[in-house]
Amino acid sequence: MGETRVVTIDFCNSNLMTFGMEFLQELREKYGERNVSRYGCLTNCGECSARPFLIANDQVISGKDIAELRDKLDAELNKDA
Repeated sequence: MGETRVVTIDFCNSNLMTFGMEFLQELREKYGERNVSRYGCLTNCGECSARPFLIANDQVISGKDIAELRDKLDAELNKDA
């Protein structure tokens, strides 16, 4: 029997306000609210103002838009599956 990989996804509140509250809701529905969190700041200020980003399992992932971010997140979470 394989182990279930625990997914943690962290968002910067300012980044979400700029780039995608809908994306946050989508991920909460997919992964559950306990694993998807919002923070006031993730100390990635250059990233925060330039493009959408998140931290998934301690890995910073960014994209030019939400669609690219979604694709990169899916690739990250599926690489060990």
